[in-house]
Amino acid sequence: SKQLLELEQQKVEEELAVYKNPDPAARKQSLREQYNRKILEQDNLGKALRAKQKTVREQHVPNVAQMAMWRDLTSLLACKTNILSKQQQKELDTGGENILIL
Repeated sequence: SKQLLELEQQKVEEELAVYKNPDPAARKQSLREQYNRKILEQDNLGKALRAKQKTVREQHVPNVAQMAMWRDLTSLLACKTNILSKQQQKELDTGGENILIL
């Protein structure tokens, strides 16, 4: 227990010595600087994610509407393709002649 306290005290003294060092490169190695840098990175990441979330929320309704329009368009095109293939098949069956049936 006494050894642990001495070890902790030594770590604190080393951290203080690094923090008080006038050399900026040495200061970057201090735990305080490392944690401040990580906090800043996480703050920036949080801001970016909030901005992205805002964009997604703003675009959700228009995107859903566009998806519905796209589904309608694909249904319409499938219907047109079906009608065209039936017309072509009918023309083949009748020999390609235009026959008026009364």
